[in-house]
Amino acid sequence: MGIHDDAVQGTLDSSQLAKYIASDPNLINALEPSSGRSPLALAAVAGFPDIVELLLKRGAKADALSRDGETALLLTTRDGSANRARIVQLLVGKMSPSAIDATTTGDRNKTPLMYSMLNKDRESLRLLVKAGADKNAVDDDGLTAAAMAPSSGYALALDPDKEQSAFSQLTNLVGSFLLYIVAWVNKTAKGVMNKLFGLNPTLNTTIDEQVNDGETPNKIQFLDNVDEYINDPKNKYLAQFFKDKPNYIQELAAKATALKEDSNTPIGQGDLLPKTIKVTLHQQVIYCDDSSSMKRDGRWDAQARLVKKIAEITTRVLPEGDGVALRFINQDTDNSEKLTLDQIGNTINSMSWKPGGDTPIGTNLKSKILQPMVYDKLEPKTLGRPLLISVITDGMPSQEDDNAFVDAIKECGVKLDQAGYPRQSVKFMIGQIGTARAATTFLQSVGNNDDIKDMVFVTADKLDDNLSKFKDNQYDLDRWLLETLFSPIQNSTV
Repeated sequence: MGIHDDAVQGTLDSSQLAKYIASDPNLINALEPSSGRSPLALAAVAGFPDIVELLLKRGAKADALSRDGETALLLTTRDGSANRARIVQLLVGKMSPSAIDATTTGDRNKTPLMYSMLNKDRESLRLLVKAGADKNAVDDDGLTAAAMAPSSGYALALDPDKEQSAFSQLTNLVGSFLLYIVAWVNKTAKGVMNKLFGLNPTLNTTIDEQVNDGETPNKIQFLDNVDEYINDPKNKYLAQFFKDKPNYIQELAAKATALKEDSNTPIGQGDLLPKTIKVTLHQQVIYCDDSSSMKRDGRWDAQARLVKKIAEITTRVLPEGDGVALRFINQDTDNSEKLTLDQIGNTINSMSWKPGGDTPIGTNLKSKILQPMVYDKLEPKTLGRPLLISVITDGMPSQEDDNAFVDAIKECGVKLDQAGYPRQSVKFMIGQIGTARAATTFLQSVGNNDDIKDMVFVTADKLDDNLSKFKDNQYDLDRWLLETLFSPIQNSTV
């Protein structure tokens, strides 16, 4: 075995690499006689990002050429078998801008960007464009990357500023539309919603013109106009949200009236209502820790109160028939994705921590949530709403690899992208209950992981501490919790 064999087989580690470099410093960039490729290029094509990262840190030249003149980036985008996007990210971070588009006559001058397009690798396309790849480069057949696109969606990936998925349009359009409904009712009902909510959103005149055609309809006419507007083919993303929800507008008005008596919550007020709407447009999933350590220090009771409060806040604007999914690490419960507030309460009240329960948090995140609620819906394109998964835990993983949780989130991002959905279609809010230092360290490492930062928000607050802090102030508790739930999606394009 030598450095090249270890690189291509995925067995090269830091101690082995140190020995190779000590014996001959030139080995790290040496070309293997048979393939004519460096250890970096071999590891990159074989799909081992950890080894690619290790080699780059120890001085491997990202711009170095193989015997046939290819860069590791060109080889990865052309022949890479796995983890291409992550490896592209590592390589372009160490390459000079002039090498990003380097190609060969043997490749008929196809660039890494072109190969990423031909391989339908959206994430690599985005990374290469961000790194400065030339979108107008032409190969020997006179084709640009855009001309090689298998569909308009892939061509759009070449322009990140314009790339908006159906999910992006869903949340943005529906959010704006619901705020318009509130403003219209407020205006025509002499401020009734302002009295109820303490809000007065500005009427979106553009939407109003489209809905009402410049007229001032009565309530019945308004509802007819809204129905016609929703079902207009130009507003297909609104139709997607309101499908099978014919009474949503009426239900919204009823829920607004019900809030009249609720003086303890601020979530319908002007500064929070847009956040409330955007949070509740996501499918809520609450993932609870039921390991045996949850019996300590009142952790289970704190989690139960937190689950009920999350469900209460995130169902206030939802139509009847929608709801929240509740899952536990160890125990199985009703696998519905639409549990009502009462069902959530009954479930959590009937359960407790599991004696001898471990914390395979990553393994069961995949099997209980990501597989049935995300992956099974990708191919048939039935993922109707983006997900917001609230993860509550008091400890470190057990009975699984320490990286299983992060790896599950990484895999989710990759699968979404491969299926044509944005990575941010699934977001995670992760919080700790209890004071275990090992758990704090673990969660900090999750939050600081560059591979999943765009999908994850780890709150620095101890969830049970804030429950106690706001025990006698439900108003501030609602505000804190809504702001916490909004944090992972506040900068999201979805």
